[in-house]
Amino acid sequence: MSIDALEAALGDTERVLFDSSALIAFHSRLEPAHPLAKHLLTRVEDDRDRLRGYYSVLSATELLIRPIRTGVAQFTFMHTFLTTYPNLTPLPVDLMVATQAATLRATAGIRVPDAIVVASALLSGCEAIVTNDETWKRKLAGLFRDFRWICLGDFT
Repeated sequence: MSIDALEAALGDTERVLFDSSALIAFHSRLEPAHPLAKHLLTRVEDDRDRLRGYYSVLSATELLIRPIRTGVAQFTFMHTFLTTYPNLTPLPVDLMVATQAATLRATAGIRVPDAIVVASALLSGCEAIVTNDETWKRKLAGLFRDFRWICLGDFT
């Protein structure tokens, strides 16, 4: 596991969007990428660090499904994480995001959920997207070269 390589890939990035898979890795201690996700979110949490985190409310939806099925305590835990984790900001889906996502869908042919997440990152000024989904990165990185695509699995 190479935190140094992860840091080198991030470079001077200050605004990073975490996709659902990266946030799930943070919460899953058995996940091989957990230490890397934890490292990044610890940086986000630190007010002295310039790194700030963002996530699409679409990702919040994905993160809340299992806790809702599992029980009140699990839901409360995840909801609290999503609403109070320091310097981790939810990005709403508004008409601007919907328009950008529709443009991405129409011009690049990517699936609507992926288009919403990427549109959220584009419109919020994120410089990097952190994922734990190699397929997602492989599919989208070539289309969106403005981002640094950080796949946690590349560093485990």
